[in-house]
Amino acid sequence: MKKHFTILFLAALPFNVFGQNDIKSKLDQAQRLEDQNKPIEALTIYKDIIKNDSSQAYALCKTAAIMAKEGPFLTTIKNKEQWYRRALYLAEKGTRLNPKLPEAHFTVAFSCARLTDYAGLNEKVNLSIKMKTEAEKAVALKPTLAEAYFIIGKWHQVMANFNSLEKMMIKAIYSNMPEGTYKLAIENLNKAISNSTASTLLYQYELANTYYLRDDDGDEEKARAIILRIEKTVPKNEEDKGVVAQIKELKNKL
Repeated sequence: MKKHFTILFLAALPFNVFGQNDIKSKLDQAQRLEDQNKPIEALTIYKDIIKNDSSQAYALCKTAAIMAKEGPFLTTIKNKEQWYRRALYLAEKGTRLNPKLPEAHFTVAFSCARLTDYAGLNEKVNLSIKMKTEAEKAVALKPTLAEAYFIIGKWHQVMANFNSLEKMMIKAIYSNMPEGTYKLAIENLNKAISNSTASTLLYQYELANTYYLRDDDGDEEKARAIILRIEKTVPKNEEDKGVVAQIKELKNKL
């Protein structure tokens, strides 16, 4: 009887295959794979961690971040919208578990950015506001988080590029929508570049594009200088290769 009671008691306990040392080891292993530019292999490990312990906030947000970042390059994904909604769900769960984790807030913002391509107008506006808010929370918690500065910079670039009539219409319909400026776009993109420990080609491209869109005195020269710098840089990943193609298009516009 005692033996049966013990078995029933153990069966009622939460069963985590990984101990804390195992989780740390797997997180370190996944990070090494990311550093080696092997995000999909890292994703497999992060998913393995949260499968066994869904309360691991950092693993949740890293899973979501890779899903959001690599989504455009994965041809095996049949439903991209569902993929990004899953990423947003995991990121939001991470922020609930650890509201002070800056990477979780960044990943919410990143997932929102990806989802805007699939959302209707009302949801697109709400995602846009949330994207900016969550990215700002991330840099408030971690002032060196380059990826979050990039999202803020890109958000300001897109909002600033609306013409006067479009801005007036947006404000009339969505009074809670903040305004964007090229000045803040440039400031935040420069912060993204200066704080990044990885490739900055995408950040540099968007900075050049912002100068092109603003078109103030001296902006064309600034854009050309950035383009020249990018052209001398060897692409490190699929994202970088895409930037090189975009740079050619931007160069032809100048």
